[in-house]
Amino acid sequence: MNTPLFILLLIASLAVTAIPFSIYWIGYLFIPIIAGGGPYVPSKMKDVNDMIRLARIKPTDTVVDLGSGDGRIVIAAALAGAQKSIGYEIYPGLVKRSQKRISQMRLEDCAEVKCQSMWDADLNNITVVFLFQIPYALDRIRHLLESQLTHGARVISNDFKIPGWEPDLSDGNVHLYTIKDA
Repeated sequence: MNTPLFILLLIASLAVTAIPFSIYWIGYLFIPIIAGGGPYVPSKMKDVNDMIRLARIKPTDTVVDLGSGDGRIVIAAALAGAQKSIGYEIYPGLVKRSQKRISQMRLEDCAEVKCQSMWDADLNNITVVFLFQIPYALDRIRHLLESQLTHGARVISNDFKIPGWEPDLSDGNVHLYTIKDA
């Protein structure tokens, strides 16, 4: 094989390989950041379990995960007994993955993931909110939560504390907040 043809084939194979990799990075990292949230980084299962435990989910709870990624918290909340567990995720590939897992586990009656920005989430009547967001988004999220959540709603944040709020309880990286009257 001559050298120019080899180089052309090498470049073509690299381009074909790079396209899926580029789509991954654009979808999982840049779309959420451009939308004002954090990149997709799945919560460790230990943290998911800690978040569910601190939430003290009851059968009357309606739960939301803002930036639900692969749906692991939405599913865990449904399995913990939430009346309804809703995820908001902007990246369609993750929404499809979540919906598939929810369907495989036969949780469609109590769990769903919407392909929608968390900034457009309706948090009225929500009793538990889960977050795994980066610090620059948390201040804006705090305003969203304060404007829509009612007294007694619980907010559980993984890894990062919500600026301006003092957690009621922290367990390692997980922080629990309860909405108080203004």
